[in-house]
Amino acid sequence: MPRKETARQSALDQSVEQAATLQRSGRLHEADRIYNAVLAADPQHFDALHLSGVLKYQQGRAVEALRLVAAALAIRPASADALMNHGVVLEALKRHDEALARFDQLLSARDRDATLHYNRGKALQGLGRYAEALASYDRAIALAPDLGAAHQNRGSTLAALDRDEDALASFDRALALVLALRGIATGDGISGTLTEGPAAMLAEMDAALAADPASVDLLNNRGKVLFRLKRHAEAIATFDRSLALRSDQKDALLGRGNALAAIDHFDAAFTDFLRALSIAPNLADAYLNLGNALVLVNRTEQALQCFSAVLAINPENPDAHFNEGLVRLLLGDFRQGWHKYEYRWKRPRHEKDRPTFPQPMWRGEKDLAGRTILLAPEQGLGDAIQFVRYAPLLDALGARVVVAAQPSLTALLATVPGVAEVITGGDALPHFDLYCPLLSLPMGFETELATIPSRVPYIFPRQEWIDRWRVRSPKSSERLRVGICWAGTGAHVNNHRRSIAIEQFATILSVPGIDFVNLQKEVSAAESEMLTRHRVAQLGQEFADFAETAAVMAMLDLVVSVDTSVAHLAGAMGKAVAVLIPFSPDWRWLLDRTDSPWYPTMRLFRQSAIGDWDGPLARLRQELEVVARRRAKSS
Repeated sequence: MPRKETARQSALDQSVEQAATLQRSGRLHEADRIYNAVLAADPQHFDALHLSGVLKYQQGRAVEALRLVAAALAIRPASADALMNHGVVLEALKRHDEALARFDQLLSARDRDATLHYNRGKALQGLGRYAEALASYDRAIALAPDLGAAHQNRGSTLAALDRDEDALASFDRALALVLALRGIATGDGISGTLTEGPAAMLAEMDAALAADPASVDLLNNRGKVLFRLKRHAEAIATFDRSLALRSDQKDALLGRGNALAAIDHFDAAFTDFLRALSIAPNLADAYLNLGNALVLVNRTEQALQCFSAVLAINPENPDAHFNEGLVRLLLGDFRQGWHKYEYRWKRPRHEKDRPTFPQPMWRGEKDLAGRTILLAPEQGLGDAIQFVRYAPLLDALGARVVVAAQPSLTALLATVPGVAEVITGGDALPHFDLYCPLLSLPMGFETELATIPSRVPYIFPRQEWIDRWRVRSPKSSERLRVGICWAGTGAHVNNHRRSIAIEQFATILSVPGIDFVNLQKEVSAAESEMLTRHRVAQLGQEFADFAETAAVMAMLDLVVSVDTSVAHLAGAMGKAVAVLIPFSPDWRWLLDRTDSPWYPTMRLFRQSAIGDWDGPLARLRQELEVVARRRAKSS
C-alpha cells in the first residue's frame, strides 16, 4: 500500500477510535458525525460501518442500524461482534427467527458468553419457545449471576409458563440487583423495601430505580404477577413505585386499577382507568377494564358503552364481545347474549379448552334421527349440571346423546333422561357424528327467557347410593334437615365475592329445630371445628363424587348454598334450595329477581351492597325459623 494511502487509512482509523470513545461516553451525536465523515471517505470501512450501526441502534433507529451492520458483515462475515449485534438488531425488529440463527452461529465459539445466551433467550422468548428461552436465561445467569436483564426476562418467561411464584422470585432478584448498584440493601425481601421506611429512603430507592431504564417494565411485570397471585396489596404498592418513576404510564395505571377493583376499591380503580384514557384516548384495554369494573358495581349500561368503545377501536376484540355477551345474558337479552358468548373460544383462557374434533359442531339442526352427538364439557362442575338439561331435548330430536364429563360427575350425569352414554377423560371416544360444547347448547336451541327448559328434576340419585348414606344422615321427622355449603373452589376468579366466611355463615346454624348437614367437600380444620361446635353432621368431606352428594341431598328438606355446584345440583334435583348471591351476580342469576327461571324450586337471597352478607343471611335466618317452627308443629 502506498505511504499516502497508509497515512489516510491510519487517519480514518484514529477518527473511528475517537468516535468510539465519544460513543462509549454517551456523546452519540458527535460520534455519529465522525462515523459519517469516515464512511464518506471510505464506504467500506468495517469498524465505521459496524460501530455506526450500533450507534443507530442506541438511538432507536433499528432499520438504519440493520443496514449498516449487515454491510459490515458483508465485509467480514466471520466477525463475532458483528454477528452478535446483527442478531440484536434483528431481534429489536422482531425478526426472531433470523436473530436466533445469528446467535446460534456463535454458540460453539462463545458458549461461555453470558450476553450471547441472554440474547438467544430473548429471540426464543419472542418465538414463544418459552422452555428453551428459560434454559438460555438460566445458562446466562450461571455464567453471570448479577446480569439483571437476564433475571428480568427470565421472570417474564416464567410468567408466560404460568409459573408465577418463580417469576416473582426472578423479578425480585432483578430489582435487588438494581438497588444494590446504589448501595440499597433489600433485607428480608423486596416487598417491604417498596413500601416501608422513611420518605427519604423511599426517595433514594426511587432514584436508584429511575437510573435504570428497565425498572418501569420490571415493576409493571412484577405487579401483574402479584395480581395473578391475588396478592393485591403488594401489586398496588409495586404499581405505586412504578408510577412514582413515571406518572404518565398507562400500563401501570391499568395494572393498579385492576388490583384496586379486585379489592372492591372501585372509585380509585375508575380514576386510574380514566387517567389512562386521558393519556391514550384510544386505549382499548382501558375501556375494557373500566367496563369490567362497572359490571362489578352493576352499572351495566355504562359497561356496555365501554365495550362498544373497545369494538369501535378493534371490531374483533374477543374480550369485549365476550364481556358484552355476559352483560346481555345478565340483563336477560339472550338473543344477543348467546351469540356474543361464543367469542369465548377466541380468548386465551377458554381457547385451550376448545374441542378440536374433526366432526362438525351442532348449531341447531333439527334432523338428528339416527345421529350421535357428543356433548363436550367446559368450565366448571356447576355449568355441566346446569346445561346437561338439554340432553332430553336432543334425545327428542332423535339423537343418541353421549356426554363427556368430569370424573366426579360421571355417575351422576348418567341418570339424566336422554343420556345414552357418559365418558370421562382417558376413555376411548365412541363414534359420533356431531359435537357441541355444553354451554353452546342454549344458542343452538335459540333459548329465550321464556323458553328455558326448566322442568325438574332431571338428575336422579340411584336408590343404592341413598341407602349407603341413610345410616349417616339425620333421621328425625320432627326437625328440618338442611344441607349447607358456604364456599366455592378457590380457583374460581370470583370466589372471594361469592363465598362467605364460616364465622359469618354460622349465624344461621343456631336456628333451633334444624339438623344441619355439611355438603361441602373442602373444609379446613378451623371450619370443621366451627361445624362441630354447632353440631353439624360433617358428611361432605367424605364424598368421593357428586353421586354421593346427590344421595345425601335426596334425604334433605332444603339446601342452603352460595353460588357453586352444590346449588346447581339441588336445583337440578328439584330440591328446595336457597342460594346466597353476591351484589354483582353471575349472569345466570339475572338482576333483582328472587327466583331463577333455570330452577323452579330455587330462591335467591341477594346482597344489597358489595360485601354485605349480613342482610341476606338475616332474611334467610328469619325464613328458616318460620319453616322450622312449622315443621315442629306439624309433627
